[in-house]
Amino acid sequence: MPTLIVSERGKEKEDALHFDSDVISIGRHDDNFIHLPSHRISRYHAEIVKQKNDHFISDLGSGNGTFLNGQRLEANEQFLLKRGDVITIDTFDLRYLEDDKTEPGLQEDEVTESDVLEVKLLKKVLAALDKETAPSLEVLNGVEEGKKMYLTDDITSFIVGRDSEAAFPINEHVISRHHAKISKKWGGISIRDLESKNGTFVNNRRVVEEFLHDGDRIAFGTILVMFRNPQEINVESFERMASKRKPAAINPNEIPLTEKTAAPETSSAEEHEMAEDKSKEDVSEQSEQSVSEEMKKKKSFFKRKMKTALNYPTPHTAQKLTTTEISLIGIGSLILLLALITIINLLFS
Repeated sequence: MPTLIVSERGKEKEDALHFDSDVISIGRHDDNFIHLPSHRISRYHAEIVKQKNDHFISDLGSGNGTFLNGQRLEANEQFLLKRGDVITIDTFDLRYLEDDKTEPGLQEDEVTESDVLEVKLLKKVLAALDKETAPSLEVLNGVEEGKKMYLTDDITSFIVGRDSEAAFPINEHVISRHHAKISKKWGGISIRDLESKNGTFVNNRRVVEEFLHDGDRIAFGTILVMFRNPQEINVESFERMASKRKPAAINPNEIPLTEKTAAPETSSAEEHEMAEDKSKEDVSEQSEQSVSEEMKKKKSFFKRKMKTALNYPTPHTAQKLTTTEISLIGIGSLILLLALITIINLLFS
């Protein structure tokens, strides 16, 4: 059964009104189901109407209005009520509670075993996702080889050392009890040496404090630790790889001249004489070429004239007999020979 908890501001008293009728009237007049005695409330101020399994509140054109969860309602319009809604009329608050629709024997706030399992599973999934994207440290050698430490969101800094109480303990005699500190800072993740005996090295360089990048190798004494950060692209490592593969630049001015390309040292006068000799040679070569071309033209002209006069077949007019033509000529000759022999026999017979 629906319930309205009626209370007046400034007073501790609360009244619980259970109702099952289709219409609940609210106002200053005595014949209302909910009587609110105040001169600032209209005689018939508002009403709650049941439609199927839902209840609706509507203001009946009151002077000072009806409010639902702090919002003033339009007059003569229905608004759906939900569990926990608060209707405010002047200084009165009416909290609406629906029927208890929970299953029998199951309390509203009761936590079941399946709920606990779902929460645990969700936590495991979130933790796995967090580790996949979280920076990490992994020991590469020694008795602790393979040991990992993830810098999840809930970790801001931790100590690396031989002490068992350190957040990342590495039980090696070359490591100090409190060897170094890893911290998350604005510029990234940094490592700071805590005045260790054997020092802290990043990429074979001893450091006091240094920002770490993906792929950095950290050495605590002789113990190597790899730093990984999936959220970072190590631009420097790519540049180093590219510089190794890139061929060295060649300066053309540094290429030594070979014997063929070496230029002889000559004076300006000698260069002038060489240029004149070269020009003379070019002129003589051109004249010889022109004379030879003229002679060739004349020879070809006389040859054509002689061939025409003698009707000498040129390669273009000469024709070659085919095998068929030769066979026909042979057969014709044989027939003529036989005919000649026959005539001779007739004459002498």
